[in-house]
Amino acid sequence: MTRPPRLAVLLLPSLDHFMLDIIARLPAANGWDVRAFLLHPNQPDALQQALAWADDPTRDALWFEFCWPPFPALIAATDFAGRRTIMRVHRIEAFETDHAARAPWPKISDVIVVSEDMAKRLRDIAPALERSTRLHVIHNGVDIERFAPDPAMTPEAFRLGWCGNFILRKNPNLALQILSALHRNDPRWRLAIASGSGDPVAFASFSHLAARLGVSMAIDWEGAVPQRDIHHWHRRNFLLLSTSIHESFGYAIAEAGACGCDFAILDHPGAASFWPPERLFGTVEEAVAIIHAARPHQWRTQISDYLSLDRQISVIAAMLNCGSSA
Repeated sequence: MTRPPRLAVLLLPSLDHFMLDIIARLPAANGWDVRAFLLHPNQPDALQQALAWADDPTRDALWFEFCWPPFPALIAATDFAGRRTIMRVHRIEAFETDHAARAPWPKISDVIVVSEDMAKRLRDIAPALERSTRLHVIHNGVDIERFAPDPAMTPEAFRLGWCGNFILRKNPNLALQILSALHRNDPRWRLAIASGSGDPVAFASFSHLAARLGVSMAIDWEGAVPQRDIHHWHRRNFLLLSTSIHESFGYAIAEAGACGCDFAILDHPGAASFWPPERLFGTVEEAVAIIHAARPHQWRTQISDYLSLDRQISVIAAMLNCGSSA
């Protein structure tokens, strides 16, 4: 019996978190056999193992998750013997490093990004890319079943959630200014922060400004919330506050909306591609107005229709099957 086509997914330590659900669900969606290969110091030959497993160049493919060293150099040095090669590029490789600009695009069959804003950025930094490589925009997706409201749970009034790495790009000081503005009229507002790591400069600046604004006692530091528990954290919040100056997608926003939480989002480049214009703000005053008008359970249907994991899997499956001889 002819075996199904195989997709070997090459992963790097700590950069696998966006891929695990896709690996688990793709076989049921398109009939491919999918296997992960983790490249790390104890397993430097993962690429050769992947090539040995995906051994039919006419039907099999390799997926490189992240355009991150050592993947670009390995791709440039490898003879794929006609195998289809796929790479997914995230914000950090295109905006904060030159990895995507310098990638060996003639040896990559397909590149995936999660937004039109990211696609534009990639075209700008690698203008010859589409001469050799198909560019696909495939939005991230949220597991709608896991990220769902709990009928027995009511969000905590006056609780604003803020989550993510505590770094300057996430712009946490803007959240402080919004919290301060809310406090002028109602001291019941609180800011719950889920973050376990970050930049010492960002922490020091935040703590200094919180004391200056007199809102230190209105901040709940909740540490790193494991991904397996983050849906419970979202359900507690009245609203998720996103102050990041740039996101390729904004995973936490979609998770929060699916759980029934409302949200207010700093209008960063590409935000309007995903989020309702009435939930985007550019000033503290606009953010306060959105928060005062917030109500739960507004966005789950929209996220389910356009930003679900099932939809993402379906689009990826169609991309893989396009051109496959299986």
